[in-house]
Amino acid sequence: MGRWLGALLALALLAGVRAAEQMQSRAADTGVDLRVAEAQPVGTVVGRIPTKPGFTYRFNEPPKEFVLDPVTGEIKTSVVLDRESVDRYAFVVLSSQPTYPIEVRLRVTDVNDNYPEFPEPSIAVAFSESAAPGTKLLLDAATDKDLGENGITNDYRIVDGDDEGKFRLNVTVNPSGQTSYLHLETTGKLDRETNDFYILNISARDGGSPPKYGFLQVNVSILDVNDNPPIFDQSDFSVSLNESVPPGTMVLKVTATDSDLGDNSKITYEVTDTEKQFAVDPESGVITTTKKLNCPKYCGNATCNMTCVLTVIAKDHGVPRQDARTYVTVNLIDANDHDPVITFTYVPPTANVATVDENAKNGSLVAAITVTDLDAGLNGITSVSIIAGNELNHFRLENSSSVYIVHVNGILDREEISKYNLTVVATDRGVPSRTSTAFLVIHVNDVNDHEPVFEKSEYSTVLSELAPIGTYVAGITATDEDTGVNAEIFYDFHDGNQQQWFIIDHVTGLVTTKSVLDREIQGTVELNVSARDGGPNPKWAYTRLKVTILDENDEAPSFPQSQINATIQENIKPIKEIMILTASDYDQGTNGSVSYYLSGTTEKKYPNTFSLDAITGQLSAVIELDREKIPAYEILVIAKDQGFPPQTSSATVFLKVLDVNDNDPVFYPQIYIESITEDLSVGSKILQVLAYDRDEGENAKLTYKIESGGDGYFDIDPLNGFLYVKSALDREEKDYYSLTIMASDQGTPARSSQVPLVIHILDENDNSPQFTNTTFVFKIRENEPPDTFVGKLTAIDKDIGRNAELTFSLSSSQNDFRIDSRNGFIRTTKSFDRESLEQTTGQNYITLTVTVSDNGRVRLSDSVRVTIYITDVNDNAPVFTQTPYSVEVSEGAAVGASIMRVYSTDADEGLNGDIYYKLIGGDDLDKFNLDEATGQLFIRKPLDRETLDHYRLTVMAHDSGQSIRLSSTTTITIDVLDENDNAPVFSQTRMNISVLETEPINKKLIQFHATDADLGVNNEIQYSITSGNRKDTFYIDSYSGELFLHKHLDYEELVSYVLNITATDNGSPSLSSSISFVVNVIDANDNAPVFTNTAIVRQIREGIPIHTPIVTVTAEDPDSGINGKVYYSITHQDPEDNKRHFAINNITGVIHTLLPIDRESIDTFRITVVAYDRAEPPSARLSAEKLVTVIVEDINDNAPVFVSMNAAVIPSNRLGRSAGRGIFIMNVLARDMDSGTNGLVTYKLIHGGNDMFDLHRSNGALTLRYPPAMPNARWNLVIKATDEAVLSEQKSTETYLTVIMGATALEGITWSNANSVSVAENEPAGTPVLNLTNNYKSMLEYYIVNVTGDNKQVDRLFDIDSSLGILSTAVPLDREAGIERYEVEVCAVSSGSPLQSTTTKESI
Repeated sequence: MGRWLGALLALALLAGVRAAEQMQSRAADTGVDLRVAEAQPVGTVVGRIPTKPGFTYRFNEPPKEFVLDPVTGEIKTSVVLDRESVDRYAFVVLSSQPTYPIEVRLRVTDVNDNYPEFPEPSIAVAFSESAAPGTKLLLDAATDKDLGENGITNDYRIVDGDDEGKFRLNVTVNPSGQTSYLHLETTGKLDRETNDFYILNISARDGGSPPKYGFLQVNVSILDVNDNPPIFDQSDFSVSLNESVPPGTMVLKVTATDSDLGDNSKITYEVTDTEKQFAVDPESGVITTTKKLNCPKYCGNATCNMTCVLTVIAKDHGVPRQDARTYVTVNLIDANDHDPVITFTYVPPTANVATVDENAKNGSLVAAITVTDLDAGLNGITSVSIIAGNELNHFRLENSSSVYIVHVNGILDREEISKYNLTVVATDRGVPSRTSTAFLVIHVNDVNDHEPVFEKSEYSTVLSELAPIGTYVAGITATDEDTGVNAEIFYDFHDGNQQQWFIIDHVTGLVTTKSVLDREIQGTVELNVSARDGGPNPKWAYTRLKVTILDENDEAPSFPQSQINATIQENIKPIKEIMILTASDYDQGTNGSVSYYLSGTTEKKYPNTFSLDAITGQLSAVIELDREKIPAYEILVIAKDQGFPPQTSSATVFLKVLDVNDNDPVFYPQIYIESITEDLSVGSKILQVLAYDRDEGENAKLTYKIESGGDGYFDIDPLNGFLYVKSALDREEKDYYSLTIMASDQGTPARSSQVPLVIHILDENDNSPQFTNTTFVFKIRENEPPDTFVGKLTAIDKDIGRNAELTFSLSSSQNDFRIDSRNGFIRTTKSFDRESLEQTTGQNYITLTVTVSDNGRVRLSDSVRVTIYITDVNDNAPVFTQTPYSVEVSEGAAVGASIMRVYSTDADEGLNGDIYYKLIGGDDLDKFNLDEATGQLFIRKPLDRETLDHYRLTVMAHDSGQSIRLSSTTTITIDVLDENDNAPVFSQTRMNISVLETEPINKKLIQFHATDADLGVNNEIQYSITSGNRKDTFYIDSYSGELFLHKHLDYEELVSYVLNITATDNGSPSLSSSISFVVNVIDANDNAPVFTNTAIVRQIREGIPIHTPIVTVTAEDPDSGINGKVYYSITHQDPEDNKRHFAINNITGVIHTLLPIDRESIDTFRITVVAYDRAEPPSARLSAEKLVTVIVEDINDNAPVFVSMNAAVIPSNRLGRSAGRGIFIMNVLARDMDSGTNGLVTYKLIHGGNDMFDLHRSNGALTLRYPPAMPNARWNLVIKATDEAVLSEQKSTETYLTVIMGATALEGITWSNANSVSVAENEPAGTPVLNLTNNYKSMLEYYIVNVTGDNKQVDRLFDIDSSLGILSTAVPLDREAGIERYEVEVCAVSSGSPLQSTTTKESI
């Protein structure tokens, strides 16, 4: 940077000297920017300066790094360049006469010649094995001295040591743009037990090509957590024991292991809390029995075992603790000590005996035999056999699973054998075996195979409900074809006789009434009658008897209750409905119609009080009721039916008038006054207060409470009003209480009243006199005369009257003092000497006991201890224990440090003997401080031997006597010793400088100066930078204090340094002082603006308004001020059409349109944007370029345009050859300048010959379906072309197409025009080219049927006037498009009949 500044200065000087010589030579460039890669060999060509013939060139100040060819202007390197040392050069080249300068700015570009480096080659880290996936540890990132792509990337990888894939690297970009953060992150579950140590080799890659790598070894330790439960060496255990083993027998030993470490792997064994038969040793895992074993029996696969299963738990000692479980199966070995037990099960299972029908088939089930044996194993396996009673083999025994089944095995005959007795034996397989015997009795049943049959399937009859008991109803008869007992028939009601009105004779079937009938209860009765034969397995038959009951007026109206309770609240305004009365009459018709009336007695007893609606039975009160006048009413109501004669019934309504809480409680008397003694015990009753309430119920139920007063000493029974003592009374505290008692009823809302109650408390002698103090202390001076007043005792008695009259007294043994019995005054009876008292008693006080008594009938008293101190008189002066004193102290002793202590004594006591010290001379500089209480001498201010090295202090000791003080003095000699007590002091006042970031290394920046008041080595000073010197950017000469630049500055990295400059002397210990010195870095424009690396591509829609913003480009410049302020401009646009389609805001970088955008003209723009800073002078400005690609999206702004011919001719010979199949005429073609679906065209024939022509929707192929009826004809078709845009944006165009068919040749026509004509390119559409003329006399119509160029069909570039034959251009023609000559085929058609045509071709 220094060379660059020197070159610029040389340029400025030359500008004035060579002004006259510049003129024509300025045609050459005056500035050259060159670049060369670092690390290239000596002699590498850097570049050339622009030269002119006849001139030679030389460096103004020849650099050591480069050489210049004076003729060719070629610059080569003379040393190997290192960008990391110097990254840019600037020098001036001068020409020969006339001289002109050329500024050469050369930037050394980076090559990848530095490896990434980590701060340390290896580090150690640790993860807990419980670390969740994603746990991170911060690692130091690598750095690379190279720049840009050659610099460090974020490509860090674990290249070795992570075979298990447990780790990954996570790189987080630092928001400040500086070094990224590198984290080592776990990817999965760590397991210390699998692998407790990893050696990871981490690589850092730079961006060079080829890349370079740096490596870091990370030693990862995995810390143990309690993540492994104990594991038993077996998942379950099994052992066999004799069922009779005693408690304490060893069963087996279980063992578990834990893969963790330390306490995490220490194991303790235990069984579950519910286990009572076994125990386990917590350390060894040995299982023993604790009681005689009793295990459940489990049976399976024809065997039964007694098995106990216990759960053993192994727990480690980690936090949290982990456990494992195993199961121990203890199989008990059985002893054959139980007989088999036989159980029979009959059919049905509820039967008590086994039965079988005599006609039972062979194999029929008779009974089941089960055998249980409480033994296990073979001892519990049994077999069953029939050993007797089955000699005829009528039954057989079959084993089904664990049950034996008895089946019929032959033909049974009840008349021959009606009962069998089988002997069954069960035997187990024990050795020896055990057996048991049981007897199975089987009864053979007779067979009943006919059912009874009724004479009728249904019976019916009619009865009056007044029919008397025993009335005949019906006779039921049934027969049975069986004989004997199986033919005997018994009758009964199966259903329907729920009212028990009827009875049937079980033998004859005669049905009669059993009780009085009541149609009102049931009008029709359907009785289901059953007939059962007498067989042992009876058979049944059923019939129905329907009985219809006729109505009679036998029912009087009936109220639900003869006494009806009702309530009504008092004071309710009439009319108030009370209730609706209902009487039931179950008769029919008028017999059941009921009316309601009030009885005459009710009307007389309660005139005009109630009303009763005859129809509805609504009972209402017609006046307002008052409970306090009449609390209840008895209302007799009558219900009468309309039968003949009518029947009536009555009921009494007991109407209770409900109370409303409309009366307050009333006390009597209206005030209570009572006197009680203060010693009345707690709980004693004092009196009862009473109140009454005219209401009733809850409204009259009263509760009492103390509304106010009483101070909590009284309470009242809330129910009976008794007032009693709640807390002990004390008249001395209060002798009068005024209470307010409230009585409240329970109504809603409640009503209440209050009464005052006054209680007077009478006194009792219940308080002893009490001295006002627990002890009394008095003082008298020694040597006072007899009868000297000592003090007064005071006592109080809370009682009154004579109970409070007090008398004071001393014990009879006390002769030194006396007391006044009434006022408690104590006086001396002699003179006292304190010194004598202390010599004889060892103390300076006398203790008395004083008693005070009251004058009650039973006298009460109190005693107190009185201490009388004999006080001292000051008669002794203080005495120093040593005099004089001398001491040495270093001048560096700290302020507050203790130097020495003086001591003295005083024979007096108290203040007279309290000694205080004071400096009274020799400390004029106030350097010392003497503690007045302890005599400790301290340094008050710093000592300086150079100022004063000897002190002589005078110290006074005095007592604290009140009337007179006594004192004495001594001297202290202090010698001050020398120390290094002066730190260096900086002398300059300048505390900051500013340094251009391009200043060269080793430049002197400033020199620091400091002085030290000490002498010798204490005065020798060395300078150092103690903090703030980041990356050792500066160094200081330790002796001269000169500050130099040690490394290059970079404003973009750090804008200021705060250095702590320290000056240290050579004393022991050394002293130092520091100043904070700021070095401000001045920015140089050494950074060009930088765009992001991302390509900028934007898509816009054509037709957007001008000045529409389309994209914002942004570049950043790390320089400061105007050097870092970025401006933008557009330098180039591709394609170039001499129009500025876009502009850019030079400050914001927003690019906007300047002209309308038409995709059909240009569909892609490439804009070159330059970002440049505002450095001064402008020649120092740096810039960067960015390509912005703008792609124009299509909108449907173009309609299809027909370019195909507007006429077609089909000769008659084609019509004949193509009879019966379609004839291709031509391809209709329209073009749409839009793109995509907007430019996709479809075709439709909308008019003319729809049934004769086909038009392909997509390719526009027009075909003739069949030959026309008229062989020569002319068809005018209307064809529509539509694009495929969205429906709302579609555009279309229509055209006319003339199809001429079957015309014959027009003979004898001669064309008079030349066959070749010319037309200029770029002429507008409609420019006439040729007027076709001929010798035909009649009217002709002209059509262009084909246009070709270079022997290929082209668009319809020409039009022709159909009547005049004038040929003209249809579009502007462009010769440079590639075709210079077109051939136009014109068809002329006669207008007469028959149709005739001819063609001619014109070359244009």
